[in-house]
Amino acid sequence: MSPAQTQATVPVQRAMGCLVASIQVDLNEAVIQQLADSLLEALHRQGARGVILDLSGVSIMDAEEFAALRKIERMAGLMGARTIYAGLKPGVVSALVDLDADVARMVASRSLDDAFLLIDAESEAEEATAEAEESDVE
Repeated sequence: MSPAQTQATVPVQRAMGCLVASIQVDLNEAVIQQLADSLLEALHRQGARGVILDLSGVSIMDAEEFAALRKIERMAGLMGARTIYAGLKPGVVSALVDLDADVARMVASRSLDDAFLLIDAESEAEEATAEAEESDVE
């Protein structure tokens, strides 16, 4: 198979109770579909409290690709996982804002480490809320 025929894939790995998709290839329809399939299958098989989309390897993203990632985020949410976008480059951020992409309620971090901290903080806040609601019932 020639390099042009080889399809790039996005690995999905489990770390610290989260699924991490490290996107180090150019995005296109096939890559995004593979990512969605792999991520949803991993969520179904393994479960996770969070999904981290590591975009540190992405230099260019158009509005359509971003919308597809937001769709994956919604799918993961329906499976009980919160999504964090990690490592967005300044040029990508600027382009998304210029394209008027929907960034409402999007959670992002500068790095993978910061993404894990955000997920831990959100999990702790949810646990505290659940405990408070339980004590109100009693």
